[in-house]
Amino acid sequence: MKNPSVAVVLVNWNNREDTLACLESLARLAYRDFGVILVDNGSTDGSLEVLRERADVDLIENGENLGIARANNVGIARARERGFEMIMLLNNDTEVDPDMLGVLVDALEADPRVGVVGPKMYYHSEPDVIWYAGGVVHPWRGDCSHRGYGEKDTGQYDDEAETDYVTSCCMLARASLYEELGGIDPYYFIYFDETDFCLRAARAGHKVVYVPRAKLWHKVSRSMGGAGSARYWHHYMRSRAYFVAKFYPWPNRIAAYLWIALHDTPRAMFRFVRSGAFDRIPAYLRGLALGLAGR
Repeated sequence: MKNPSVAVVLVNWNNREDTLACLESLARLAYRDFGVILVDNGSTDGSLEVLRERADVDLIENGENLGIARANNVGIARARERGFEMIMLLNNDTEVDPDMLGVLVDALEADPRVGVVGPKMYYHSEPDVIWYAGGVVHPWRGDCSHRGYGEKDTGQYDDEAETDYVTSCCMLARASLYEELGGIDPYYFIYFDETDFCLRAARAGHKVVYVPRAKLWHKVSRSMGGAGSARYWHHYMRSRAYFVAKFYPWPNRIAAYLWIALHDTPRAMFRFVRSGAFDRIPAYLRGLALGLAGR
């Protein structure tokens, strides 16, 4: 029986070395029925000169930074044009276990009701510390969180289970599902794009499943300059505010906005001032304002 063909969509933006390391790890995959579609978001670090020489990637040059959501849509469109049966979105700052793709494909193939699957994810710098072991959406706070975040892996999250979302750090779905849902919402520059996709998939009757036997290691937030950078806070708050307005009715929204205004924002401002990270303050507030305005 023929294996399903899988397109692996990578997005690169001025991150040549991580992208090359990711490609090396993909070359070691036991599952061989895949092709790499690499979308470059206007890199100026010499990435293109190297990537143009590689015969193992289908390179798309955007010429500008479209953000992760829109760039993933570019890759998804190319994958559908080429007739791939499944599409895996994968961060370029990851390295994958050789068995990961085969395990994910098997999980997706085992049940037609399953629409989205994702692996257990570890910190690259701490290979036995969990970054993601399932996702939880908190509607009344307007936020989401990774199960197992920061915990040493002792097998406590080794059961395959439905989950609220799979992070687009590594997310596998059938090409038909991307078509059904219209791809990734292009409003999101980065963050909450996968949560949005998974919630839409679930509302359309598809299961979203965490598959712990599949594993990868993630160099977290490399493109954002770290998880606490001004760029991170700007995009995180913009996407978060938009996500809340898009998915939840007013009682939920009011509760989430109050939580952000009375709990999260004061704590964040105190932390920024205490650490002298004053550039985070306008970045956070401007991102929040843009998200509330849908801009």
